[in-house]
Amino acid sequence: MMKGWMKCTLAGAVVLMASFWGGSVRAAGIELKQVSGPVYVVEDNYYVKENSMVYFGAKGVTVVGATWTPDTARELHKLIKRVSSKPVLEVINTNYHTDRAGGNAYWKSIGAKVVATRQTRDLMKSDWAEIVAFTRKGLPEYPDLPLVLPNVVHDGDFILQEGKVRAFYAGPAHTPDGIFVYFPDEQVLYGNCILKEKLGNLSFANVKEYPQTIERLKAMKLPIKTVIGGHDSPLHGPELIDHYEALIKAAPQS
Repeated sequence: MMKGWMKCTLAGAVVLMASFWGGSVRAAGIELKQVSGPVYVVEDNYYVKENSMVYFGAKGVTVVGATWTPDTARELHKLIKRVSSKPVLEVINTNYHTDRAGGNAYWKSIGAKVVATRQTRDLMKSDWAEIVAFTRKGLPEYPDLPLVLPNVVHDGDFILQEGKVRAFYAGPAHTPDGIFVYFPDEQVLYGNCILKEKLGNLSFANVKEYPQTIERLKAMKLPIKTVIGGHDSPLHGPELIDHYEALIKAAPQS
């Protein structure tokens, strides 16, 4: 049984059963799958399915999205070590919510830096108890996690891995602070919780500003071959951007 901060359950599977083949590694509830070169997607099926990212750099690994909890982070780290022996250098909190920052305690415990924008850090500091309570209302099995703040904070956009990982903010959307992460060499865009197949939860969204944020993304004219949706199925072409913009434009505004 998995021990530590919490016990994850998925159809009764709580024992890690990992294997490796063809660019993918799997555990009971998590799969790490190669997208292009050093860029991998994490399909995390604990709680509500979320998709994170991993970049395998020359000197170490960057994780994009801390996953739900310290235990899910630990399971992801086991899979990372099956692909590379290099250390995890940093983990990006792409917004202040539990699916993107819940694993912070584990990543800090292994010496990785936890990186975020100042906006995300400030929202975590002020609203973490609220977002944990919101998560536990819908998912009673989710642990009552204490606040673990990022220890590397950027005032705005930032780059990692010598420019091969680029994080940028385009405006309020699913949350006030959510960022995109772009891998320019592979032309892969991580949509975070901002882009996905389905409309999703809008409890913390700015529905009025959301389409304008997507329009600012489109105006950047980034070369994009693949868009990774933050929830639901992960792998899409650039058409996911217009798809989600149509969904949010049709959503009721409170």
